[in-house]
Amino acid sequence: MEIFTYKDTPSSLLSPFGGDDDNFGYASSIEPEIDSHGAIEYKLHMVSPRADRLAQLTTQLQWRLAQGQGQAIYEIGVSDDGRLVGLVEHEAYGSLATLENMCRAVDAWFKVVRVINVDNSELVIDHAAAAAAAAAAAAVSRKVIEVHIFKQPIEKDVVKMFLIGPGNSGKSSLLGSICYDVRDNGRGKARTRVLKHRHELASGRTSSLGIDTFGYTTSSATTTNTTNSIFPSGLHHGSGARALANYANKFTHEEIVAASSRVVMSFDTPGAPQKLGLVCKSMALYCPDVTVVTICVTSTSIARWAEYLDLAMRASPRVAILLTKADSVTATDQLKVLLRSILLRISKFKKHVMADTTEEPQLFGKVVNSSAMAVDCAQCQDCVPVFLVSSMSGLGIDYLHEFLSSVEVPDVIEQDDGLAADAEETAESTTTSSNDDHLLLHNSSCLCNGNDAYLAQLTTTPLNFFVTSVFDSGRILSGVVRSGAVRLGRTYYLATGLTKSSSMSDSEPNNKGGYTKIIIRSIQKLRIPALELRAGDIGSIAIEVVGQGTGFTGSVTAAPPRVRRHMSVVSCLSDVAIASSGLVMKTTPYSLSMDVKCQPGDFATVYTGFKRSGVVVKCMNTPSGNAELEIRFLGSKGEFVSANQRAIVDVNGQKIMGVVDRGIVL
Repeated sequence: MEIFTYKDTPSSLLSPFGGDDDNFGYASSIEPEIDSHGAIEYKLHMVSPRADRLAQLTTQLQWRLAQGQGQAIYEIGVSDDGRLVGLVEHEAYGSLATLENMCRAVDAWFKVVRVINVDNSELVIDHAAAAAAAAAAAAVSRKVIEVHIFKQPIEKDVVKMFLIGPGNSGKSSLLGSICYDVRDNGRGKARTRVLKHRHELASGRTSSLGIDTFGYTTSSATTTNTTNSIFPSGLHHGSGARALANYANKFTHEEIVAASSRVVMSFDTPGAPQKLGLVCKSMALYCPDVTVVTICVTSTSIARWAEYLDLAMRASPRVAILLTKADSVTATDQLKVLLRSILLRISKFKKHVMADTTEEPQLFGKVVNSSAMAVDCAQCQDCVPVFLVSSMSGLGIDYLHEFLSSVEVPDVIEQDDGLAADAEETAESTTTSSNDDHLLLHNSSCLCNGNDAYLAQLTTTPLNFFVTSVFDSGRILSGVVRSGAVRLGRTYYLATGLTKSSSMSDSEPNNKGGYTKIIIRSIQKLRIPALELRAGDIGSIAIEVVGQGTGFTGSVTAAPPRVRRHMSVVSCLSDVAIASSGLVMKTTPYSLSMDVKCQPGDFATVYTGFKRSGVVVKCMNTPSGNAELEIRFLGSKGEFVSANQRAIVDVNGQKIMGVVDRGIVL
């Protein structure tokens, strides 16, 4: 899964003064500056530089940001050999004004995080008026300023697309054709570009979850058009134009993301029946925005594709259907029968929407045969488009691009009025730790003026970052944010103990683990440095264990934990059940349609990032028409369960989609 790769990880951006400025004391020097590499720069001062000198400083800042993957630390008032000289007040503000101009030129912003008083008695003043000005100089307060600089984040419109369907329905071949502009030859040429393992290449069948990326640019001029490309270089719809950015014309993942205004993360899933559990677990974890069901036009068994279509209709807000290998159709009657079966099954799921109205029921499934129809289907939430496509001839794939580039993705960010209190708490903690220096309130105008909308979207919802992969001995964690937001430089807790003995109380974790206090040192989204990951985002974080924590229920350890998959990073331990023996789930509107029956005593399999077997204890309908299920896990092992995470439950071979209301601790 290359999207999870934490590429070219820089050395930790740790302050030369250490983590606690209160314990730094009044040393006269720090480690000398490293000129050849790194993201830390020392500057004696930057007061009113000439134009050519300002250009040099800006170029140097850009290089330091590149070394730190979008982050840099400037120590102002420090000489290159590490000697603390300090600045008087007018020099400090003059240097910060210059730094603000530099940041504006490279689209960055800065924040003053530390101000250190320098002992003036250790300074050597060698000018002629030293004796006369000795008393006045001793009274002047000189300060060293530490500034953290961040590259302004570029917001990308990210769409998570799942490709599901039975085996040999052309999922991998279609994805290989889209991402690499490769015409399939009927013998698997296109799918070899996206298969990850040797046994997959040998058998031609996908056995694991594969993630690839392509995007859409805002102008067709940014994409190199090739005569052999089977896709259009400009996708024209509405009043604008978009072009496809993939590995055929951008070459690297970073170039695709940089050139695209909309990035599509495509998840290729296995089609073998025994791998259906992996598909359910992945869909519950990553919460796709669009689920594409691939059905071979030569398929004669409804049972082969009906299960995947039912799963998509229950688990995804938007669904599209691809009838693959459309150029191999010889009998139109067979195609008409297949289309009729698909459209009737879609209508059976949707018909309850019109049950309480007198309006005529509309046709929810539409066969797309034009670009205008693809755009109309993308803008209609209830429409399920059906595309006839071929990876060999490129038939219908341009209409699929029109749909993906225009589809509206629901916003999962919750607005919260507690943001002001959160910001006030952060400012208070920062000021208190730095002796209430007024310089700490000096931030670049890029941050103050350009991030109002960004700050307005933050939420105080408790964080739940689910770990899917671990790198660098537990220092780098990849995963998905289920709720809340993880932000750079904040302190969180890593849940390390998930087993609960029968003799424990509900509020006490076991003696085999607990919570480890960590701080977020770096964040990457789409392998690009970022300031935060929001609910639904997939990315990587670099963590550092910072020691004991207080104020939360549970034991907190300072020892480096053994980090494993399926752990979680949380912000508030009181809102989660660390050793849940079961869960209560509220189903979605479509979950109990299609004659799905569930009653107490039925065995169930729960997919929500992890897979657990259990028994249905309670099943009751709510006034809203949904159902509430209570499921107890089999076995003594507890699981980390928090509210609002997605779950898929398999009961009697039928998939029920829902949202976890709470965990159950026995």
